Amino acid sequence: MAPIEWVRFALLAEGVILLLSLLVLFGHAWLAQRRERTWTVRMEQARRALLDVVRSGRTSRMGNAAIAAIPVRLQIRLLTELAPNLTGQSRAQLAVLAEQIGLVDAARRMAASRDWRDRLHGVRLLAGVGGGGELVPGLMDDPHPAVRAEAVEWAGTHPTPERVDRLVSLLPATDRYGAFVVRDSLLRAGEAAIAPLARYLDEHGGAEAEGALEVAAGLADPRFAAAAMRLCADPLPAVRARAAALAGAIGGEEAVGVLQRLAHDDDAEVRAAAAAALGRLGHWPSAPVIAALLRDRAWAVRSQSALALRSLGSPGLLYLRRGLTDEDPFAADIARQVLDLPASSAERERWG
Repeated sequence: MAPIEWVRFALLAEGVILLLSLLVLFGHAWLAQRRERTWTVRMEQARRALLDVVRSGRTSRMGNAAIAAIPVRLQIRLLTELAPNLTGQSRAQLAVLAEQIGLVDAARRMAASRDWRDRLHGVRLLAGVGGGGELVPGLMDDPHPAVRAEAVEWAGTHPTPERVDRLVSLLPATDRYGAFVVRDSLLRAGEAAIAPLARYLDEHGGAEAEGALEVAAGLADPRFAAAAMRLCADPLPAVRARAAALAGAIGGEEAVGVLQRLAHDDDAEVRAAAAAALGRLGHWPSAPVIAALLRDRAWAVRSQSALALRSLGSPGLLYLRRGLTDEDPFAADIARQVLDLPASSAERERWG
């Protein structure tokens, strides 16, 4: 074959390949668009059926059929979108619906799947409609972090003494579970978390107590008081600061005395936490102690002290106004900022 004929053949072959590629590409796009239109209509029908269940409080054969007409993954998506916004009877009715259409059984099978994506979807549905007590707790040790986190959230939504004890034991494992997920689950567990958390704080200190102190401050129960007082003297500044926040959330005469001492701590984070806690307690006799911190070299301490004084009402405002004429430029500046006053020409010159 002559060279010119080889060139023509190569060009023809490339043209055929390009044409076939375009046909395949547009064919896939057409099919995808058709599938999308089909599933969009069915998804909307299923969504309306779900909303009818929520509004009427009962299921129907037609509604169940509309939901069953979409794939399981789409059913799970609809239920997990809707479940967090429901409580009481509406949520219970949604759980009945999921059981009737076989979605709870499907979720259990998915939670036991070898594919982490299936396990994740399964746990999410079980968290929304209930069930899975025999499977989900074991997934808190799942190899995949997303599944572990979802199982931890499920435990906070379905607390039992054993599950809460497990959540509390996970507080130091922030690298494996994430600090926010475990703490948020314990906060959602509410009353069920108080006794296990109090026992944990009574037995732990140092870095192992940091996460537990943050959760305890959110729950603010008097059963944490003894641990809070003890941990206010912990060797780690971060622990003392969190213990101060907890003491401020609980209150009491002993807490006030400890917080006043912590206002003179060597660590700036602790001083700032003590000032904020005294302000939260509204303990106006502590105003002189807090006002002395307006001269602190650390910005966090000055700002928390000024805000605490403002929260004390008239006694605190009196000290803030005195701070406006303080010889210390840091004290005068933070007082002016918190009182929302413009800087005078003398102050502007002093700050350069």
